[in-house]
Amino acid sequence: MSEEIKEISTDVQSDDNNEQSKDIIRKVSISDEEEEEENEQPLSTPNGRETPSVASYSDVIIQKQDEEYSMTEQNSTFDNTQQLLEIISDKSNKEATTTLLNTLVDGDFDLDKNDIIQKPENLSKIFSIFNKMSSSLQAEILSVLIGIMRKSERNLLACIDANIYDKLFEILNDIDNIVADLLVDLLTVLTSLTINVNQLKLLLRYLKTDNNIWKKHAIKLLHIFKSFPQRHGPDEFFNFPGRNDSGLVLPPIKTWPYQNGFTISTWFRIDPVVNSVIEKEKPYLYWFCTSKGHGYTAHFVGNCLVISYTKPKEKNFQHCIQFEFKSREWYMITISHQYQRWAKSSIQCHINGQHVSTAYFPWSIESTDIFDKCYIGCTPDHNDLTSFSGQLSTFYLFSIYLEPLIVQGIYKLGPAYRNQFKFENESAHMLTDAQRKSMYDGKLMNSIIFNYNPISCEEQLVLQAGPKTNISYFVHNAHAQMLSNVRSVVAHSIYSTLHSMGGVQVFFPLFSQLDHQQNDGTINYDVCSILLFTLCELIERSYTIQHQMLTSKGFLMIGYYLEKVKKENERHIKCKLKI
Repeated sequence: MSEEIKEISTDVQSDDNNEQSKDIIRKVSISDEEEEEENEQPLSTPNGRETPSVASYSDVIIQKQDEEYSMTEQNSTFDNTQQLLEIISDKSNKEATTTLLNTLVDGDFDLDKNDIIQKPENLSKIFSIFNKMSSSLQAEILSVLIGIMRKSERNLLACIDANIYDKLFEILNDIDNIVADLLVDLLTVLTSLTINVNQLKLLLRYLKTDNNIWKKHAIKLLHIFKSFPQRHGPDEFFNFPGRNDSGLVLPPIKTWPYQNGFTISTWFRIDPVVNSVIEKEKPYLYWFCTSKGHGYTAHFVGNCLVISYTKPKEKNFQHCIQFEFKSREWYMITISHQYQRWAKSSIQCHINGQHVSTAYFPWSIESTDIFDKCYIGCTPDHNDLTSFSGQLSTFYLFSIYLEPLIVQGIYKLGPAYRNQFKFENESAHMLTDAQRKSMYDGKLMNSIIFNYNPISCEEQLVLQAGPKTNISYFVHNAHAQMLSNVRSVVAHSIYSTLHSMGGVQVFFPLFSQLDHQQNDGTINYDVCSILLFTLCELIERSYTIQHQMLTSKGFLMIGYYLEKVKKENERHIKCKLKI
């Protein structure tokens, strides 16, 4: 994911490289804690320590209510967790797992039919009693959670809503190696969607050694770094659960553009509903019609998209795009409608900037009726069988037919793009000269009928983010409305979070811990290779990171830390790097 390069001025010059290094190290050294601790609060845990105390357990151990929890007004939230402990106290691991998972869904939990988390607040309660469970029960619960989070973006969002990130670090010191591996997998899945400033600070704080000794399982956490650069998709998107009242309602459009053609373009990802029946379900990507049902629609049949035209007193026209969309992958779809007065009009379908199919039809919809039934992600009846299940990024409608060159350029801008094609410098490093000239000559910007994106939202109102100077095609205002079950999600990629924290240099102090020991007295020589791999991936994917590495003298700093490694450990680290 490319980032805009922001100017950072530095003036560090010296003839002596070693003196240069020491000057930089003093600024960002990991031992410089006094400033950091003034601004950051210590971790809050039930026993007042950085990590919870070790508890002995059998299958599930219930502490007496008087000993473990004092039922005061201050701790009234422990009522439910205590009851939860009592319910599972005499159950086997399998029964206890089922009981706990049932609290997360409506009805009985089932991996095939009912695994969408509807009650994320109960997930937080489960982790409140996590250290009272046996390691085998902990492993079972974590395994199921990891599976359903990877399977559905909605489950991943529910886990993030439950605010379990801090709780996972609290229990990290009290679990065995197998459970720790699963916990790291869970954290990896969580951070694949979002990691904000506080979460990255918490991770880096746990990775800081105490008296040159790594905290328990800290080195396992380094493997989370490997997934940081591999994040795909936009930071902001609309989430559609595929239930009743799930979609965007657009205001009435007084005239539909057809003389110069029109183009619909958006990024989307399918997140299929559990136990769905293809024969019954027909989720709609969009529905732009009059009250008589005449207009343009697109719906999914399985993993294929079908475009439909409906015209008064004529047969319906349908075209199935010759492309199979995979679940949980982002795609950019662009449907360009070209109007021909004396010949057959055509539809050009592009997936990820590439032309995949063409359809010809003998007529266009020249209706004087108002297009007052316009929806994104649903139909006028808001039915769950016709509601889209997945995520959408910015949704554009243009009043012109877009040439393939422009479509390819829009794809290069990526799923996070939500602007008006107004400023050429925003994409100078991505586009060819021909694409830049055709996209930023003003025609594309002036052709935007609407631009609905997840950032321009006020509660349930989705603001029209196109240029205000453009011709209005709407009867009244151009703002859309999210139905009750749709939400706009704003995530934080590692790139935006690093920018908020001052840059990639926050990782550099970890290189000073390359030969620090673990609790058992051994040294893990994989630390250097993991850190260098992460940096290389970040540098390759981001112009901003490249700029930060140069302006912060990053390579010089890393070299300084590598020189500080003890001679007896240097050979082992070099061997790992060669591997």
